[in-house]
Amino acid sequence: MQRMSSSSSSSESLVPPDLSTGSSFAFFQSLADELEDSADSVDTRLYIERNRELAYEKLMYDYFVEEPRWGEHVFRHRFRMSRRLFLKIVHDIEESFEYFKDGVDARGRHSFKAIHKCTSAIKQLSTGEPPDNFDDNFYMAERTSRESVEHFCDAVIALYKREYLRAMTSHDVAVVTQAHENRHHIPGMLGSLDCTHIEWRSCPRQLKGQYTRGDHRVPTIMIECVAS
Repeated sequence: MQRMSSSSSSSESLVPPDLSTGSSFAFFQSLADELEDSADSVDTRLYIERNRELAYEKLMYDYFVEEPRWGEHVFRHRFRMSRRLFLKIVHDIEESFEYFKDGVDARGRHSFKAIHKCTSAIKQLSTGEPPDNFDDNFYMAERTSRESVEHFCDAVIALYKREYLRAMTSHDVAVVTQAHENRHHIPGMLGSLDCTHIEWRSCPRQLKGQYTRGDHRVPTIMIECVAS
């Protein structure tokens, strides 16, 4: 009798709870809540639709069409080089490196153009801003912008190292010193070592706005140390 009672008690413990009872409903409700919380904790990749075609058209309209929105002066200020030099670099890189050639992804959409990737790279190098800072204008993800800088630097070194990353010749020294003299009016200047701002205490009242920067709050002049 004792053996029968123990087997009957074990069989009763394996019987699923009655769904009609309130305790069973609470049990399954708590189980569903746990599963939902665990599903929310899983890190899923968020896809953001970026209109590459629209960004490319805007970029061309702003800088690279026959009559762009921003002229040569603004281009040189923002890119730290002339438009002609930039387009030459883009053309050389696109011809030699697979990363910058026009491609098609798995959905049949064209990838970013070489001029698009090079513009993002130059913007980061010339201003020192983070890769995700140009997403609003270029519609380019942070990872793509970062990869563009890395590939751009490798491409420039591979293409121009032999010609421009070599020891200067006597002719190069003469050209550079003459260019510095024409621009800075300092004869024999080969390069700039360092520069700093000092306060101009006797600055005339009418010039204070011209010589005051937001990070100094007082009129300053720049002292530059050059290598002659």
